[in-house]
Amino acid sequence: MATKRLRDTPNYNENVRTSILDKRVASLFKKAEELSIVCDVEVAIIIFRPGKIQPITWKSPSLAQDVLTRYLSFIEFKRLSKLVTHEDYIQKKVDKKEEQISKLEKMNEAKEMEILFTQLVEGKSIDELDARELKGLLKLFAAKMAKLDERKKELNQAPNPPSNKENITLSASPMEDSFNDPWFIQNIATLGDGSGVESAQKEGNAVNVEDDGHSKDLD
Repeated sequence: MATKRLRDTPNYNENVRTSILDKRVASLFKKAEELSIVCDVEVAIIIFRPGKIQPITWKSPSLAQDVLTRYLSFIEFKRLSKLVTHEDYIQKKVDKKEEQISKLEKMNEAKEMEILFTQLVEGKSIDELDARELKGLLKLFAAKMAKLDERKKELNQAPNPPSNKENITLSASPMEDSFNDPWFIQNIATLGDGSGVESAQKEGNAVNVEDDGHSKDLD
C-alpha cells in the first residue's frame, strides 16, 4: 500500500502533497533528534521545496547553516571519505543478499548431490542423470576421496597405532563401501569425458549388473 501511494503521489493535488510532506518531515526531524542524542552527533537537515525560496531546516536555520559551513570547510577528500550515497547503500544490501543466496544455492546443490550419490549406490542408473548432475557428482566424489585420503594419513601418523585387538572400524556406509569398489570407481571416472553412458550401452549385451553392484559375464 505504501509503495502504491508513493507512485501515485505526483498525481495528487498541492494540498495533499503538502500534507504528506509535513507528516514525513515531522517524522524525519524526530529521527534526527533521536540520532543526535543517542549517538552524540551534530545533525542538520535542510529541505528545499519546489517553488519555495525559504528551506525547511532542523533544528533552526542558524544551527543548520553553522553545521553546513563547518562541513564545507573540510577538504573535499576528507568530506567524501565516509560519504555513503543512497545508491552505494542499496548496492551493498544487494551484494549481501546475493552472497547469501549463493551460499544457500551451494548448500542445496551439495545436499542434492548427496542424495543422488546414495541413489546411485542403491542401484539408480547413471543414464537417468543430466550433465549438471554428473558434474556435481564428480565434484562430490573428488571431495569424498580427498576426505578419505586425509583420514588415512591421520591414522597412519597416529603415535600409538591400535593393536589387532583394538582395530578401528570406519563407518561401513554404502557410500564409503563404493569408494573401494573398482567397478563403481571405473564407472564414475568415465563420467568426466562423457564416455560413461556410451561404454555402459556397449557393454550391456555382454555384462549383467547384479544387485551388489559387481559385474557378471553372461557367457
